[in-house]
Amino acid sequence: MNNILLVGGGEFREDCLAMDSYLLESLNKKHPRVAIIPTAAANQRPEQAAENGVRYFDSLGANANPILILNRGHAEDEKYFSNIHEVDLIYLTGGDPKHLLETLYQTPFMTTVTEAVSKGATLAGSSAGAMVLGSRMRYRKWMQGIGLISDTAVLPHHENSTPETVSSENQSELQSGIELIGIDSATGVFLGDNGVKIAGKGKAVFYSRSTYKIIEPAS
Repeated sequence: MNNILLVGGGEFREDCLAMDSYLLESLNKKHPRVAIIPTAAANQRPEQAAENGVRYFDSLGANANPILILNRGHAEDEKYFSNIHEVDLIYLTGGDPKHLLETLYQTPFMTTVTEAVSKGATLAGSSAGAMVLGSRMRYRKWMQGIGLISDTAVLPHHENSTPETVSSENQSELQSGIELIGIDSATGVFLGDNGVKIAGKGKAVFYSRSTYKIIEPAS
């Protein structure tokens, strides 16, 4: 699926300004509508996570609002997300990937999000928000992801990882045909109609069966 931004973590901070300014420009709207979804932070401070995102995107000229999907009951009740089709950017914050996956997997909320993206909205996920979107997810152990990005797993906060070690330790997934995308913090991998673009502070590493490729943002 296209119109997806995978962020390696550290969202809503100064290091992300260039990346997110590019993101908003790509929406081709004067004041794009942004929905901040703090589900992954539900067991921490979700209101604060949402407020941080709203304040940040508003400062960039967007019109941002929170949608507090905090548990599976919310994700199954359309009244909590009835206006999702009206937004241009849906942003899943970081936090607890296991809670996020268990809350959103195969729910009406994710069906609605998928429909919105298919009609032109952009879906962004940072850290846990990026991890759950792949077909596979590694969190303490390997498990099935939501699957919006087929045959893929996302490894966030990748700046301290050694590609050779990552490749060696994950051979079972790589040999099964899963591509791993390791993404540094404050770095985004855009999956769009024109292919893959890297933006932000760091780099992304794309792993396949027996090799890997490091891609840095265009200067």
